This record gives sequence, structure tokens and C-alpha cells, in this order.
Amino acid sequence: GVLLGLAEAANETGNTGLAMQQLIAIRQRAGIEPGTDGMYGLPANPSKDEARELIHQERFIELAFEGYRFWDIRRWKDFPRLDNHYTHGMQITKAGSTSTYTRIELQNLYFKDNLYLFPIPQGELSDNLGILQNPGW
Repeated sequence: GVLLGLAEAANETGNTGLAMQQLIAIRQRAGIEPGTDGMYGLPANPSKDEARELIHQERFIELAFEGYRFWDIRRWKDFPRLDNHYTHGMQITKAGSTSTYTRIELQNLYFKDNLYLFPIPQGELSDNLGILQNPGW
């Protein structure tokens, strides 16, 4: 997680080279082959936007099943891209010693802009009448 954080911060502050070094270190540590160009499957000179997408994808893979995805998408304000798309699962059917795997749709995702902010607790609003509730709550 630390190298991914450094990669993201470096890229967003204009140091894409340092960001890519962190992605290479992550892939090297994971045992990925460097390839003939030594770039571990990464492009040599991505733009800032291209590097951002690479970092987001690397976070998705590296931190799978660790509970970061929702918070990453929220922080990146990436909800609109995922709105009205299905999450998928895998239906596994075993017949004897053979298993079949079928991709299934689980639920349609629906996001509202209010998910970017938490609601302010009612007690806080009651204690200070100058505070307004966050939009959508």
C-alpha cells in the first residue's frame, strides 16, 4: 500500500517517473518477469493521465479483497463511470470431478453524488444551528 500511495502522490504532483519506478518495484516484488525492456509490462513513458490509470489498475489488483476499492473510487470521484453497471460474481457448478464456471450479474450499481460526503450527525446539527447538512442527506 505504501508504494502505491507514493506512486499516486508522485504522479499527481508531476513526477510520473518516480510513480512508474514504484509500480516497477511492486511488480518486481510480486515476481513478475521484467520482459526484454525491463519495464515489467508497463509503458516506458506514460503521460500523467495514462500513469494515473495504471496506478488505479495496480491498486485494484494489488489490494483486491482488502476493502479499499469503494474508498479509492470515492476519493477519485469515479462513481459516474461505474453508475448503472452490474457487479459480477461466479456461479460454480460441480458435476462429478468437473466444475463449470459461469459469470453472473449480481446487482446493478447506483451511485449518487451524496456518497462523496458523509452525513453530519443530527446531534451535531442540533448543537450548532449554523451547520448545514451535507447535500443529499
